[in-house]
Amino acid sequence: MRATLSFVGLAAALLLAGPACARPLEGELPPKRAACWERRYDSAHLAAHPRQKVSRIRLVHLPDDGKAEPSRGFFVVLYINLRQRTQARAGYDYHISGFCKPRGTGVHCVPEWEAGSWRIERGPDGALDIRNGGIVANPNPYDAEEIADNAVAIPARPDDGLWRLGRAADACVIE
Repeated sequence: MRATLSFVGLAAALLLAGPACARPLEGELPPKRAACWERRYDSAHLAAHPRQKVSRIRLVHLPDDGKAEPSRGFFVVLYINLRQRTQARAGYDYHISGFCKPRGTGVHCVPEWEAGSWRIERGPDGALDIRNGGIVANPNPYDAEEIADNAVAIPARPDDGLWRLGRAADACVIE
């Protein structure tokens, strides 16, 4: 009898704990609050990874941006600069956006068109890791939901397979 009560108590506790862990990365990418993560690779890192294309990357998650579609997952945008800038202005030269759904301990993200995919995971020391599955980023700005003529392919290999981001220090906005 005592074992049955203990089991029932444990089952009830697990049911109550369920909503608190509804999807991976809720703390890093909250369902109802903006979150931005970024990385600007310094010259030492780029020298150590000479075939890495990305020199700066920013992940933007704005739950109230009008693109919320619960059946498709939650929406994020990756803004990217490559080593060779295409524009002299501040900001980002390329972007790719997509919907993310839970997969394992992270989330898997895909755009609305055939432009690759990426995975977001919790990294060490409070970082957020983006695992590039091979993406094609459009020029920024480019609003059509298709690949632009001057889009850039960013394959995972040889040196763009993992981007480790920290929390952004400035305002979280669509660039």
